[in-house]
Amino acid sequence: MSAAFVHIRWRLVGWCVLVLGAILLTLGGLLDASLSRSLMDSVDGNLASSSQTAENELAESVQTGRPEREGYRGGLFYVVLDSSGTVVDNPQSVDLSPLGRPADLLGSPAPRFTTVDFAGDPVRIFIRPLEKPDLQALTLVVGQSLAPERAEETRLVLLLLLGGAVGLLLSFLGAWFLASRALVPIEQAFLRQQEFVADASHELRTPLTILRSATDLLDERSDEPLRANKDLFDGVRREIARMERLTQDLLTVARSDRGELQLALGQVDLGELARDLARRVDVLADKRDIRLEAYLDGASPVVEADPDRLHQIGLILLDNALNHTPPGGAVRIVVRTEHDGGVLEVEDHGEGIPAAQLSRVFDRFYRVDRARSRATGGSGLGLAIAETLVAAHGGRITLTPNPGGGVRATVWLPLAAALPSVAENVSAAPV
Repeated sequence: MSAAFVHIRWRLVGWCVLVLGAILLTLGGLLDASLSRSLMDSVDGNLASSSQTAENELAESVQTGRPEREGYRGGLFYVVLDSSGTVVDNPQSVDLSPLGRPADLLGSPAPRFTTVDFAGDPVRIFIRPLEKPDLQALTLVVGQSLAPERAEETRLVLLLLLGGAVGLLLSFLGAWFLASRALVPIEQAFLRQQEFVADASHELRTPLTILRSATDLLDERSDEPLRANKDLFDGVRREIARMERLTQDLLTVARSDRGELQLALGQVDLGELARDLARRVDVLADKRDIRLEAYLDGASPVVEADPDRLHQIGLILLDNALNHTPPGGAVRIVVRTEHDGGVLEVEDHGEGIPAAQLSRVFDRFYRVDRARSRATGGSGLGLAIAETLVAAHGGRITLTPNPGGGVRATVWLPLAAALPSVAENVSAAPV
């Protein structure tokens, strides 16, 4: 992985961990606050209930003259104050100095809760005036230690911190794995784009160099008649034509990448298409002493496609076949119906393509024999464009070794819905 993508991966991992850490921190804070509030509400409810029980026992002791029980049960303590703040009853002999002056506890007639420290131990205090007739001048202070609740909160915080650390570690590993997997196709696309730009620049540089050299020569021979430089003009014309083809191919590829490839769909008879393709390349085949054969195997299939684009696909395949077939050889076009689709095959009997390179023949600018492709004017975009156009029609294209030597290119396209064949049913008959 290149340094740029390593940096991107670290940034993705960092952002993932940061976002997940913020989520865990927020959820942990909410959970801790919720538990703290729940524990405090439970303590306050217990204090309120215990104060009512203590009031009843105090009233009973006043009426019966029996002393109240020492050491109030349940881990609680209570203190009774009169209206002047004097301690009337302190069964557990609690040191009230942390509370300040007892009279300060009588500041409000309404019941209230407060938290104070008793020698470093947090204690929850409930203060309320007594309501019984015999006890109305008294105020009850009920307290309970918060040490168990604080210990529970501490354990929760430790668990949250430990869980958060483990979660962040797992999220880091998961983010690293996912970022690595997610960046693979992006990096591959980026590398293909770099290769595409480099190859396109190389393909354009060669004809431009030739044109530059030719124009320099023409400038040096400016005193000579134009007829004397006919070869130079022919070379310039060929290179201009090569650049026009390359520019058109690049435009087709760019439109395909942007999803802007336009198709003018219609009903196309593949048998008629094969006949037309054969007529168009017949002169070229004769010039190269190559026999061109076209066959219709069964009824001619009718597909819904763009006829101009199908002609372009067929010409790309035939051009490759003719370029790789030696003089005296043959190129064969076969049309047939297969699996609810129409098939157009182009076979050649040339030198073929090594099996190790068959998987790359549809890559842009890839050429099995660069020197030969240059001599024939190929740029390595033909098969890539053919594959793009076939895929745009919902079909598929494959290249396989021909058993008799050479390569067989097979194009499969879906049949037009419920359309009768317009050609005769001829078995293995020449088109």
